[in-house]
Amino acid sequence: MRRDRLGRRRGPGQERGLRPLHPPLPEEWASKSLRVAMSRGDWDRFEALVARYVGKAPTQARAHGLALSNLLRTAATAQPESRPSDWMDWERRKTLQLLSSLAPQPEPGPLDWMDWERRKTLRLLPLP
Repeated sequence: MRRDRLGRRRGPGQERGLRPLHPPLPEEWASKSLRVAMSRGDWDRFEALVARYVGKAPTQARAHGLALSNLLRTAATAQPESRPSDWMDWERRKTLQLLSSLAPQPEPGPLDWMDWERRKTLRLLPLP
């Protein structure tokens, strides 16, 4: 009769508890439980992304980890959106945006085809 590392007796063929169920993680990896809620469309897109890594990873959990790592890497290299450094910059941008929306729209120039046609027709019409 064999004994496991906690001293319990194990019969022949009773392997559960004597060996790990999953391959060991590399030293720089850590395993954490994560609960995520997303729309069904986002889940479909995520599962499609994970499917790319299934052949490269020994377990489904590691395929999820590789997909998330790839998303984090691409998010870190993306250009961050320029945001105002403080509230004064934000106020200035807001004021400029409001003022530009209140400014009168210029009359279409002669390069506008419809405007050009209208002016031509008005010139050709006889005056009363």
